[in-house]
Amino acid sequence: MDRFISAEWMDIAAEAVRGEVSMAELEARLQLDISAASVRVKTRGILSRMWLSSSAAQIGVAMEAASIIRREGDAAKPAAYCSVAIAAYPYFAEVRETVGRLLRTHETCTAGEIHRRMFERHGKRSTIDQATSYTFKTMLSWGLLTRSADGRFLLPTDLTLSRDGFALINQAASIYRQSPQELASGEPLLTGFRRSWV
Repeated sequence: MDRFISAEWMDIAAEAVRGEVSMAELEARLQLDISAASVRVKTRGILSRMWLSSSAAQIGVAMEAASIIRREGDAAKPAAYCSVAIAAYPYFAEVRETVGRLLRTHETCTAGEIHRRMFERHGKRSTIDQATSYTFKTMLSWGLLTRSADGRFLLPTDLTLSRDGFALINQAASIYRQSPQELASGEPLLTGFRRSWV
């Protein structure tokens, strides 16, 4: 994911998957929000990879994500959007895991700390720098992170996870990890989510 993806665009894409609007409505919104044609093309491609993949496993995640949002409302969006991104973009999942580990250990972290860990893993390249920045900016838009007054990243206090949301993240993680093993409760991909069931 080398572009910022707003929650509003994800909302429209999910509606399109459910057949409530056409993809033309998403295109119209992108034209309104993004003036540069090349950026618009890349953004559309990222959204298509998440929501309209040719992979049966990924399209299964997208269909279930769209359905969960219809059933459970806005509270389901962070888990749903996180799931389609994890299934489609391994780099998004890696950044999510890195942020999860840092916040679980220290409760706050900085953009610099996230960048350093991704550079250690992938090398200090401008593409890594940009992709990392776009990923945590996207996570902020989706409600997976918040920022303090001094710019440090924090976990939101209102992230709930239903049984179906947990199953969906598991499904996405299986694609990312190429393993069907269920996520344990302390997994970094789940950091910040509180289960809504006992």
